Amino acid sequence: MNALAYLVTRSFANGVRFRLRRLRQPKYLLGAILGIAYFYLYFGKVLGGMSAPWSPARTSGIPLGPEIGAAFLFVATLVLSWILPASRAAIAFTEAEIAFLFPAPIRRRTLIILRLLKSQFALLAISVFMTLITGRFRLGAEVWFHVGGWWVLLTALSLHRIGASFALQRLREAGMADWKRRTAVVAGIAALCVLVELTRRNLPPPNLVADRGMLPAFIVGYLGQVFNAGPLSYVLAPFKLLVLPGFAHDAATFFRTLAPALGIVLLHFIWVVRADVSFEEASIDAAKRRAAFLAAHRSGEARIRLAPGKARTPIFRLRPTGFAPVAFWWKSFLKVGGRRTISRWALFLALLAAIAWALGEMGRLSPALITLAIAIGVGCYVTILLSLIMIGQHAAAQLRQGLAAMDLLKTYPIPGWQLAIGELFGPVTLGTLMQWSALGIGVLLLRAGGAETQAFAARLSLAAAGLAIFLPAFNLASSVFPCAGALLFPGWFRPQENAGPGIETAGLRLMMGIVQLLAIIGVLLPVAFFGGLAWFAVGKWTAVLVWKAIAAGATAALVLAMEAGLGVAWLGSLYDKFDVSSES
Repeated sequence: MNALAYLVTRSFANGVRFRLRRLRQPKYLLGAILGIAYFYLYFGKVLGGMSAPWSPARTSGIPLGPEIGAAFLFVATLVLSWILPASRAAIAFTEAEIAFLFPAPIRRRTLIILRLLKSQFALLAISVFMTLITGRFRLGAEVWFHVGGWWVLLTALSLHRIGASFALQRLREAGMADWKRRTAVVAGIAALCVLVELTRRNLPPPNLVADRGMLPAFIVGYLGQVFNAGPLSYVLAPFKLLVLPGFAHDAATFFRTLAPALGIVLLHFIWVVRADVSFEEASIDAAKRRAAFLAAHRSGEARIRLAPGKARTPIFRLRPTGFAPVAFWWKSFLKVGGRRTISRWALFLALLAAIAWALGEMGRLSPALITLAIAIGVGCYVTILLSLIMIGQHAAAQLRQGLAAMDLLKTYPIPGWQLAIGELFGPVTLGTLMQWSALGIGVLLLRAGGAETQAFAARLSLAAAGLAIFLPAFNLASSVFPCAGALLFPGWFRPQENAGPGIETAGLRLMMGIVQLLAIIGVLLPVAFFGGLAWFAVGKWTAVLVWKAIAAGATAALVLAMEAGLGVAWLGSLYDKFDVSSES
């Protein structure tokens, strides 16, 4: 235990020293400054004692909050711990810990204790963050009671999750199928719902307050009465004991409620450490998956995989000879999942288009169908808005991944501009197809407004068609700057570097997003300037709005296409001049 305690403490201290030492690098120093500034602007008023909009009142919900919180905690614990898990019991260890500790003469119980001790740092950090975002920092000395309450709650939930995984492993070894276990837990939740309804019926009828401003308080109060009456009060008693320390306002109340909560934590600890369940093989598999995910994340290809990867089928057969950028285009389609993934997305978008067309053919819609149309329209709008930034970031991520193999690419007899257009062509093509699909679905939804809005829908359809013409050149031009940054400053974009989470890396990502936004504004300024000149120039010859719009749009599209072409040529020259040794 002394050696393991030394391992935990020194690992934490070395991690802090590593983060402080890398602040000597300009990118992490600037990222830390920007991250701290962003954090302060977001939460500075709360830390300074001023009330935030989400901050709770000092006395609101104190008698009834524990009952409601306990009810939600009870259901969440059942779902997350006993329904969702479908794999073997595993405890998170790194590959280095597995290589050195698993073969060592260390008992299984000691390994579990080591993992629990290491998790306390993260749980404490989450407790502070949860206290911050709930606005409790403005309550003075009470902030420590809320931090302690969150820590007790999160520790108990973490232990319960591990203990439940051990228990489920025992049930699987005994021959119990997962569907039987899930059916039993769902039946338990259904019984809880029946118990809530029976308890509600036995209570006196509620006296609804006429003032709408009192309705939220009425709902909270009535739920508190339901959860604190009859058998429900006994069912929720352990969970209520875990929630109560977070509602304390003085030291006496906090320590009085802390004692039973710590007792529950201690029982969970005994349950976990005394469980005789083998977790080594599952922990090794989990460590391999985590290492693979981190490696993909560092290379800019991080994906969440719920199942082992399958062979990907390309959407077309690649010829052995031909135009080199086509090979990069083929690779981009293969990286996103191949023919199967693209076919699924195409089927999903076709289904949305069919629904939008059907809604337009129905005429007057019911409230439910209006809600569906609004949801689809908002999804299309958000897709187009996010794609304006994400296409460039995806192209830059693909290029950063290529930097790791730049020594190989430089040996190919391919000019730099072909490498540049090849790296950009795939993300830009996929992103543009997604944008066109969202625009098309949105145009189909415009027909659902009825005859009263047909003129307005026609004008919006023309605007969408003009935007569709602009999007390919805009996506290509806006993707040049993030990729150029990776070639101009390779030390800032090392794909093999494991930056890890932290305020400095968050600030670094925020800084890159701001730079990309400024680059997009710089791209659009000449487009708007020359398009405006064309508008006013044609206006001297004719007053017809259509001709002025056509002249302005054609000029703007031409300028944007020229910017995209010049950007690709510039990026190609950066490829030709790139020094592989500058990456390190």
